[in-house]
Amino acid sequence: MPLEQGNKALKSDEHDSSITAYTTKQDNVPKLPIASDEGFSNVIRDSNQNYWFTKQLSSNHVEVYVFVHSLAQLRTFQVNGKPSFYEFPNSVCIACEGEEWNGWIYEFAKDDPRMIHQWHVKGIFCDLKRKGNQLIVSSYHVEGDEALLTTFGDTGKKVTPLEEGYSPVNMMIADEGLYVAALSISSARQDQILLLDEHFQVKNSFKLDFSPRTIYSWSGLLIVHGINGRTGKSDQLVYICPKSGQQEKFPIPSSELLTCTDQHLTFYNAESKILAIWDHEEKEIISMREAERPYASNHF
Repeated sequence: MPLEQGNKALKSDEHDSSITAYTTKQDNVPKLPIASDEGFSNVIRDSNQNYWFTKQLSSNHVEVYVFVHSLAQLRTFQVNGKPSFYEFPNSVCIACEGEEWNGWIYEFAKDDPRMIHQWHVKGIFCDLKRKGNQLIVSSYHVEGDEALLTTFGDTGKKVTPLEEGYSPVNMMIADEGLYVAALSISSARQDQILLLDEHFQVKNSFKLDFSPRTIYSWSGLLIVHGINGRTGKSDQLVYICPKSGQQEKFPIPSSELLTCTDQHLTFYNAESKILAIWDHEEKEIISMREAERPYASNHF
């Protein structure tokens, strides 16, 4: 694949193999040199069998711990803000929502976990993806009231303004470009999905009559799940053909979209404790059952 999504933990991500923001199940976790009553959380394992976990030091400072599997060694690092973890083949990135509308990105090597890069991002951090050697970060610049795209790569740092009056919510990479879910800050504008070209310029957009939260793809179509602005319920699901722009919307129960596979979408309603399976081909819910919220794997 020419583009790498990255697997994300602690928050929801649009890639199929991602982890969503649930309590992390900790089966088969080795005895780590920490006490359960010391305030540690978010135990996650990467593909090199290293364990990553965090401890809140203050409102905007977090200690990140990594237990290096190959050395049986514990290392610590401090980051600014609320962390989200992303795993790539050779590294782990920690993206943080920092103080005063600033974001921070920290990159660590996986084979010998040490910090190899640290970057500042203007605005409120929203999402992170990788394209080749480039890291792509979306953020909302409060002072300028605009969505920003910041890239870090071999040629340095570049900031690209996207749309005024919008905040980027989610990103998805595809062969045809980079999709960005853009949430309107003002009710005078419609929410939309932006399609960016290889230079991160807008080459197409798809207007929505609801607020997008997550983007997926299936069989050449975009799948957008979001919130009804009139009711506040997460009951909006639409399939979009990128070539024609045609949209097909379906009514669904208000719920959280957990995962997307080649066959199904999985939804969960926390109030009713109902787990629902949506079939792409049938375009309907084919299974509903009462269940506790599914645990995420302790893998990224």
